[in-house]
Amino acid sequence: MSTRTFSFGGRSSGWIWYGYVSLVALFLVIPLVSLVIASFYDGRFFSIVDYQFTLGWYNAALSSGSIRRAFTNTLFISIPVTVLSTVIGTAAALAYTRYEFPYRESFKLIALLPIFFPLILLGLGMSMWASQIGLGYGLVPSIVGELVWISPIVMFVVSITALGIDPNIEEAARDLGADTVTLYRRVLLPLVADGVVSGAIFAFVLSWNNYYIVSYLSGPQSTITTWIHGRMTQGFTPVVPAVASLIFYVSILLVVGAIVIEYRKDDSGG
Repeated sequence: MSTRTFSFGGRSSGWIWYGYVSLVALFLVIPLVSLVIASFYDGRFFSIVDYQFTLGWYNAALSSGSIRRAFTNTLFISIPVTVLSTVIGTAAALAYTRYEFPYRESFKLIALLPIFFPLILLGLGMSMWASQIGLGYGLVPSIVGELVWISPIVMFVVSITALGIDPNIEEAARDLGADTVTLYRRVLLPLVADGVVSGAIFAFVLSWNNYYIVSYLSGPQSTITTWIHGRMTQGFTPVVPAVASLIFYVSILLVVGAIVIEYRKDDSGG
C-alpha cells in the first residue's frame, strides 16, 4: 500500500513539475526567445517565413546617443543600488538572524514591508515625497527609491544563508578571543559570502530591469526601461527589440551566475 501511494505521489509531482515548466516555457521563455529572434530580423515588420538575419539594429542601438545615455544612466543607478543595498541588506540580515532584541519579529515585518506594495504605488508615493522635501528628480532620487525596495529583498536572501550558520561556531570564535570586528570579518562574513553574492546579483538584476520607480523619480534622465516605454508610445521601431534584448542578455548572464553559486554551494554541502 505504501509503495503504491509513493508511486502515485511521485507521478503526480512529476506531472505538476512538467506542467509548471510548460507554463514557464509558454508564457516566459517563448516570448523572450521571440524577442531575441526579432532583434536580428532585417525588416521593419517581423515575419518568420521570410526571415533575414542582420546585426543592423544592434549597430543602430549602440550608435544612438540617447540609447547610450540611457544605458549609462541605468548603470549609474544600478551600481550604487547594488553596493548600498548589499551592505544594508547584509547588515540587517546578520542583525536579525544572530541577535535577540525587543520587537525582533516586528522589525522583520517592517523591513520587508516595501516588498508587499505594488511598485507603481511606491514610485508614485516616493515622487510626491521627493518633491515635498526638495529632493527633486534625477539619478539620486531614483537610487534612494530603489534602495527602499531592493534592500529588504537582499536582507531576505542573505538571511536564508545566515540562518544556516551553527551558533556554536560563533561561540567558539568568541571563546578563542575574537572581538566583534574579527568575528564578522573572519567568521560570519565568509560563511554568508555565497548569500551576499546572490543578494548582490538579485539587487543588480532588479535595479537593471526596474521601470516603475525610475519612471516616477528619474525625471528627464532616461533609463533604458523608460527609453523603451517612451519609444513604444511613439510607435514601434525594430531597434526596440535589439535594446530590449541587450537588457535580457545582461540579466540572463547574472541569473546564470546566481545558479552557478547555488550549485557550488550544494556541491560543497553548504
